[in-house]
Amino acid sequence: MNKRRSVLSTHPAVIAVWAAVIAVVTLVPAFPMIGTGATFSVSAALVPLAGILFGPIPGAICAAIGAFIGQLIAPHTVFFGPLSFLIPTLNALCAGFAMQKKWYVPLAVILVLSLTWFAFPLGRSVWFVPLIWTLGIIAGLVGWLAGSDWLSTDNRAKLVAGIFLAAMCGTIVDHSFGSLWALIMFRLPREVWLAVLPLAPMERTLFSIGAAIIGTPLLIGLPQIGVMVGQKLYEEETLEEEVI
Repeated sequence: MNKRRSVLSTHPAVIAVWAAVIAVVTLVPAFPMIGTGATFSVSAALVPLAGILFGPIPGAICAAIGAFIGQLIAPHTVFFGPLSFLIPTLNALCAGFAMQKKWYVPLAVILVLSLTWFAFPLGRSVWFVPLIWTLGIIAGLVGWLAGSDWLSTDNRAKLVAGIFLAAMCGTIVDHSFGSLWALIMFRLPREVWLAVLPLAPMERTLFSIGAAIIGTPLLIGLPQIGVMVGQKLYEEETLEEEVI
Protein backbone atom coordinates (compact mmCIF):
# COMPACT_ATOMS: atom_id res chain seq x y z
CA MET A 1 0.00 0.00 0.00
CA ASN A 2 2.74 2.46 0.96
CA LYS A 3 4.72 1.67 -2.15
CA ARG A 4 1.70 2.24 -4.36
CA ARG A 5 1.03 5.57 -2.71
CA SER A 6 4.59 6.75 -3.24
CA VAL A 7 4.49 5.90 -6.94
CA LEU A 8 0.99 7.24 -7.62
CA SER A 9 1.26 10.27 -5.35
CA THR A 10 0.04 12.64 -8.07
CA HIS A 11 -3.41 12.28 -9.61
CA PRO A 12 -3.20 10.94 -13.19
CA ALA A 13 -5.29 13.88 -14.41
CA VAL A 14 -2.67 16.33 -13.14
CA ILE A 15 0.08 14.36 -14.87
CA ALA A 16 -1.97 14.31 -18.08
CA VAL A 17 -2.50 18.08 -18.01
CA TRP A 18 1.19 18.88 -17.49
CA ALA A 19 2.20 16.31 -20.12
CA ALA A 20 -0.19 18.00 -22.55
CA VAL A 21 1.35 21.39 -21.77
CA ILE A 22 4.85 20.00 -22.42
CA ALA A 23 3.68 18.47 -25.71
CA VAL A 24 1.98 21.63 -26.98
CA VAL A 25 4.77 23.98 -25.94
CA THR A 26 7.21 21.78 -27.87
CA LEU A 27 5.94 23.63 -30.94
CA VAL A 28 7.55 26.84 -29.67
CA PRO A 29 11.26 26.84 -30.63
CA ALA A 30 13.86 28.45 -28.36
CA PHE A 31 17.44 27.72 -29.46
CA PRO A 32 18.95 25.97 -32.49
CA MET A 33 21.01 22.81 -32.00
CA ILE A 34 24.21 23.81 -33.73
CA GLY A 35 25.22 21.43 -36.49
CA THR A 36 22.02 19.36 -36.36
CA GLY A 37 19.22 21.41 -37.93
CA ALA A 38 16.99 20.69 -34.91
CA THR A 39 15.97 23.13 -32.20
CA PHE A 40 15.46 23.20 -28.46
CA SER A 41 11.90 23.94 -27.39
CA VAL A 42 10.50 26.20 -24.70
CA SER A 43 9.29 22.96 -23.12
CA ALA A 44 12.86 22.53 -21.87
CA ALA A 45 11.92 24.91 -19.06
CA LEU A 46 8.80 22.86 -18.20
CA VAL A 47 10.37 19.39 -18.15
CA PRO A 48 12.36 19.76 -14.89
CA LEU A 49 9.28 21.31 -13.31
CA ALA A 50 7.46 18.01 -13.84
CA GLY A 51 9.88 16.41 -11.37
CA ILE A 52 9.97 19.42 -9.04
CA LEU A 53 6.17 19.66 -8.83
CA PHE A 54 5.18 15.99 -8.77
CA GLY A 55 8.25 14.04 -7.64
CA PRO A 56 10.76 11.88 -9.52
CA ILE A 57 8.58 8.98 -10.71
CA PRO A 58 5.34 10.86 -11.55
CA GLY A 59 7.46 13.67 -13.00
CA ALA A 60 9.43 11.27 -15.18
CA ILE A 61 6.20 9.67 -16.42
CA CYS A 62 4.77 13.10 -17.15
CA ALA A 63 7.90 14.21 -19.03
CA ALA A 64 8.06 10.95 -20.98
CA ILE A 65 4.46 11.22 -22.16
CA GLY A 66 4.69 14.91 -22.96
CA ALA A 67 8.02 14.62 -24.75
CA PHE A 68 6.94 11.57 -26.76
CA ILE A 69 3.77 13.29 -27.96
CA GLY A 70 5.74 16.48 -28.51
CA GLN A 71 8.22 14.79 -30.80
CA LEU A 72 5.32 13.48 -32.87
CA ILE A 73 3.75 16.91 -33.36
CA ALA A 74 7.05 18.82 -33.57
CA PRO A 75 9.57 16.57 -35.37
CA HIS A 76 11.96 19.50 -35.82
CA THR A 77 12.87 19.08 -32.14
CA VAL A 78 13.81 15.41 -32.56
CA PHE A 79 17.53 14.71 -32.54
CA PHE A 80 17.87 11.04 -31.60
CA GLY A 81 14.85 9.46 -33.26
CA PRO A 82 11.88 7.86 -31.46
CA LEU A 83 13.83 7.36 -28.22
CA SER A 84 14.58 11.08 -27.84
CA PHE A 85 11.94 11.32 -25.10
CA LEU A 86 14.29 9.43 -22.76
CA ILE A 87 16.45 12.55 -22.36
CA PRO A 88 13.74 14.80 -20.84
CA THR A 89 12.53 11.80 -18.85
CA LEU A 90 15.90 11.57 -17.09
CA ASN A 91 15.86 15.36 -16.69
CA ALA A 92 12.55 15.31 -14.78
CA LEU A 93 13.59 12.25 -12.77
CA CYS A 94 16.76 13.90 -11.47
CA ALA A 95 15.06 17.25 -10.81
CA GLY A 96 12.45 15.34 -8.83
CA PHE A 97 15.08 13.65 -6.69
CA ALA A 98 16.63 17.07 -6.04
CA MET A 99 13.22 18.30 -4.90
CA GLN A 100 13.08 15.40 -2.46
CA LYS A 101 16.42 16.57 -1.01
CA LYS A 102 18.22 13.65 -2.66
CA TRP A 103 20.69 15.92 -4.41
CA TYR A 104 23.22 13.10 -4.55
CA VAL A 105 21.18 11.39 -7.29
CA PRO A 106 21.72 14.02 -10.04
CA LEU A 107 25.28 14.48 -8.81
CA ALA A 108 25.93 10.74 -9.19
CA VAL A 109 24.30 10.67 -12.64
CA ILE A 110 26.44 13.58 -13.85
CA LEU A 111 29.55 11.91 -12.46
CA VAL A 112 28.78 8.59 -14.17
CA LEU A 113 28.05 10.30 -17.49
CA SER A 114 31.28 12.31 -17.19
CA LEU A 115 33.34 9.18 -16.59
CA THR A 116 31.61 7.47 -19.50
CA TRP A 117 32.42 10.45 -21.73
CA PHE A 118 36.14 10.06 -21.11
CA ALA A 119 35.93 6.35 -21.83
CA PHE A 120 35.69 7.20 -25.55
CA PRO A 121 38.73 8.43 -27.54
CA LEU A 122 36.60 11.12 -29.20
CA GLY A 123 35.33 12.17 -25.79
CA ARG A 124 38.88 12.59 -24.54
CA SER A 125 39.73 14.68 -27.61
CA VAL A 126 36.89 17.08 -26.74
CA TRP A 127 37.62 17.00 -23.02
CA PHE A 128 36.22 20.51 -22.52
CA VAL A 129 32.56 19.51 -23.03
CA PRO A 130 32.08 18.11 -19.48
CA LEU A 131 33.21 21.50 -18.15
CA ILE A 132 29.64 22.62 -18.90
CA TRP A 133 28.35 19.97 -16.55
CA THR A 134 30.10 21.56 -13.58
CA LEU A 135 27.07 23.90 -13.48
CA GLY A 136 24.97 20.93 -12.40
CA ILE A 137 27.59 19.79 -9.91
CA ILE A 138 27.74 23.27 -8.35
CA ALA A 139 23.93 23.50 -8.26
CA GLY A 140 23.67 20.07 -6.65
CA LEU A 141 26.28 20.83 -4.02
CA VAL A 142 24.74 24.20 -3.13
CA GLY A 143 21.32 22.56 -2.87
CA TRP A 144 22.66 19.68 -0.79
CA LEU A 145 24.70 21.80 1.60
CA ALA A 146 22.57 24.94 1.89
CA GLY A 147 19.31 24.77 -0.04
CA SER A 148 17.56 21.55 0.91
CA ASP A 149 14.67 23.44 2.56
CA TRP A 150 14.44 26.24 0.00
CA LEU A 151 11.72 24.42 -1.97
CA SER A 152 9.38 24.40 1.04
CA THR A 153 10.11 27.84 2.47
CA ASP A 154 7.79 30.86 2.52
CA ASN A 155 10.74 33.04 1.58
CA ARG A 156 10.15 33.88 -2.12
CA ALA A 157 13.81 34.53 -2.90
CA LYS A 158 14.89 31.18 -1.45
CA LEU A 159 12.02 29.41 -3.23
CA VAL A 160 13.11 30.85 -6.58
CA ALA A 161 16.70 29.84 -5.85
CA GLY A 162 15.64 26.31 -4.84
CA ILE A 163 13.67 25.77 -8.04
CA PHE A 164 16.56 27.15 -10.07
CA LEU A 165 19.05 24.77 -8.44
CA ALA A 166 16.84 21.70 -8.87
CA ALA A 167 16.06 22.67 -12.47
CA MET A 168 19.74 23.23 -13.19
CA CYS A 169 20.50 19.72 -11.94
CA GLY A 170 17.85 18.32 -14.27
CA THR A 171 18.84 20.34 -17.33
CA ILE A 172 22.53 19.53 -16.91
CA VAL A 173 21.72 15.82 -16.65
CA ASP A 174 19.68 16.36 -19.82
CA HIS A 175 22.65 18.01 -21.54
CA SER A 176 25.21 15.46 -20.41
CA PHE A 177 23.05 12.48 -21.43
CA GLY A 178 22.22 14.08 -24.78
CA SER A 179 25.82 15.04 -25.45
CA LEU A 180 27.05 11.53 -24.68
CA TRP A 181 24.36 10.09 -26.94
CA ALA A 182 25.41 12.48 -29.73
CA LEU A 183 29.07 11.58 -29.21
CA ILE A 184 28.33 7.88 -29.68
CA MET A 185 25.66 8.15 -32.36
CA PHE A 186 26.93 10.96 -34.59
CA ARG A 187 30.63 11.37 -33.77
CA LEU A 188 30.32 15.12 -34.21
CA PRO A 189 33.60 16.85 -35.10
CA ARG A 190 35.57 18.94 -32.65
CA GLU A 191 34.45 22.15 -34.39
CA VAL A 192 30.80 21.48 -33.53
CA TRP A 193 31.59 20.89 -29.86
CA LEU A 194 33.62 24.10 -29.78
CA ALA A 195 30.69 26.00 -31.27
CA VAL A 196 28.31 24.58 -28.66
CA LEU A 197 30.63 25.27 -25.71
CA PRO A 198 29.75 28.98 -25.14
CA LEU A 199 26.07 28.51 -26.01
CA ALA A 200 25.20 25.53 -23.80
CA PRO A 201 25.74 27.22 -20.39
CA MET A 202 23.53 30.13 -21.47
CA GLU A 203 20.81 27.73 -22.65
CA ARG A 204 20.84 25.72 -19.42
CA THR A 205 20.83 28.85 -17.28
CA LEU A 206 17.91 30.37 -19.21
CA PHE A 207 15.94 27.13 -19.03
CA SER A 208 16.49 26.99 -15.26
CA ILE A 209 15.51 30.64 -14.83
CA GLY A 210 12.39 29.95 -16.88
CA ALA A 211 11.57 26.98 -14.65
CA ALA A 212 11.98 29.19 -11.56
CA ILE A 213 9.76 31.94 -12.99
CA ILE A 214 7.00 29.49 -13.97
CA GLY A 215 7.38 27.17 -10.99
CA THR A 216 7.39 29.69 -8.14
CA PRO A 217 3.73 30.76 -8.43
CA LEU A 218 2.71 27.13 -8.97
CA LEU A 219 4.47 25.91 -5.82
CA ILE A 220 2.82 28.73 -3.89
CA GLY A 221 -0.63 28.68 -5.47
CA LEU A 222 -1.47 25.03 -6.15
CA PRO A 223 -1.41 23.92 -2.47
CA GLN A 224 -3.85 26.74 -1.72
CA ILE A 225 -6.44 25.07 -3.96
CA GLY A 226 -5.75 21.60 -2.58
CA VAL A 227 -3.18 20.37 -5.10
CA MET A 228 -0.10 19.36 -3.15
CA VAL A 229 3.12 19.79 -5.10
CA GLY A 230 6.84 19.96 -4.42
CA GLN A 231 8.22 19.24 -0.99
CA LYS A 232 4.78 19.73 0.55
CA LEU A 233 3.55 16.71 -1.41
CA TYR A 234 6.63 14.73 -0.36
CA GLU A 235 6.27 15.72 3.30
CA GLU A 236 2.54 14.90 3.28
CA GLU A 237 3.30 11.46 1.84
CA THR A 238 5.93 10.81 4.49
CA LEU A 239 3.55 11.84 7.28
CA GLU A 240 0.74 9.62 5.96
CA GLU A 241 3.08 6.63 5.65
CA GLU A 242 4.23 7.13 9.26
CA VAL A 243 0.60 7.20 10.41
CA ILE A 244 -0.20 4.03 8.47
